[in-house]
Amino acid sequence: MDIAIDDLRSYARCPLEWFWERRLGIPRPQTITALVPAAIRAGLDFFYEGHAPDLTTAVGLVWQDWCEGWGDAALAGDLARYAAGRAKILNLFAAGHVQRPGGGRYAVPEMTNEYRQRMHAAGLTKLGRQLDEFARTHALLAADEDDRPGSAMGDAVAQSLAAAERCAPDLPAREIVLGRQAPYQVEGLGTVRLIGQADLLLPDAEASEAVVVEVHDFESAPWMRAGIAGRDLRVIAASLGKPTETTPIVAWERVSQVVYRHWPTGQVYRFRETNSGHLLGLVASIARGMRQQVVVPRAVTGYEHCRACAYRPECWDGANWDTLPLIDAGLLGAAEALRTTMHGLRGSLAGDHAVVQRMRRFLDTLEAAVAQSELAAVLAASRHALEASHDPDN
Repeated sequence: MDIAIDDLRSYARCPLEWFWERRLGIPRPQTITALVPAAIRAGLDFFYEGHAPDLTTAVGLVWQDWCEGWGDAALAGDLARYAAGRAKILNLFAAGHVQRPGGGRYAVPEMTNEYRQRMHAAGLTKLGRQLDEFARTHALLAADEDDRPGSAMGDAVAQSLAAAERCAPDLPAREIVLGRQAPYQVEGLGTVRLIGQADLLLPDAEASEAVVVEVHDFESAPWMRAGIAGRDLRVIAASLGKPTETTPIVAWERVSQVVYRHWPTGQVYRFRETNSGHLLGLVASIARGMRQQVVVPRAVTGYEHCRACAYRPECWDGANWDTLPLIDAGLLGAAEALRTTMHGLRGSLAGDHAVVQRMRRFLDTLEAAVAQSELAAVLAASRHALEASHDPDN
């Protein structure tokens, strides 16, 4: 059973999110939140391919391309103006020029009235509303997005540019990068094989048979600790990664080090050892849930968990929440398994009377042994297929 690491994390975050995308095949909707990592990753491609002198410029070019694709090339200028004005205001907080009434710096300036007032005075609140209206008309922003002093779309541009500027000095040089989004696999996890991608693949200067893998995290957080980064499933999986069979960008025998890069803060942690047992336990549990089609919506713990989810409309729009109980992923999976069993039996027997009689006796014995187990339904379907194959009118 092959499982992509992104699917593993999606199922762990919310099985219903995984169900919408992987079982029902609903394409993941584009969201403002998802544009930040997408812009940085595309910017990394531009930069490492030599199309831009630095990463910040490369990310800016990505947004320009997107604006042209959305049919409004002039929008890029408004986004750049918003990002520059926002950065100027936040720099006042960072430099200590704007402080709490009693002294001391604000932990999250964007949540303060001072920030709101300065955004309004700079004309960025009005500009922000215009930007977000564009985002809504292009299905990038939900209609019920919370009011904010600026713009969700403008903030996404500003955050991606700020992250690029913050992390660029510590990025590996162009000439040493072996690959970007390099595929790898992790075996030795029972019946499961994990499929992942290294954000950057680098040579190990001390061992020619080894490589260094970079894992990029874009989850918004004011800080990141080494202990939390070390438990990230992507970090553990990358430490065990081997080249894939079909698309090995570069061959290697082992991963000597995993570099975890947290773009929102610029923090970088390096790991030479990880807890593979932690990964094994989680993979076994999640794979079992996937096989059995166990789907529990995270929304049962509260709506707040769903705000940033790309599939929020599938669960919450209109009467969708009230109809969710009608979706039984387990029964859907069982129905598909029964259909496969029936087709397989009917095809293999092909009307052979002697084989049908022997198979009927075998199913009688087997059915008696497992009548009280979960296999009873499968056996019933098998018997139905057997009888159908023997029916001269079928």
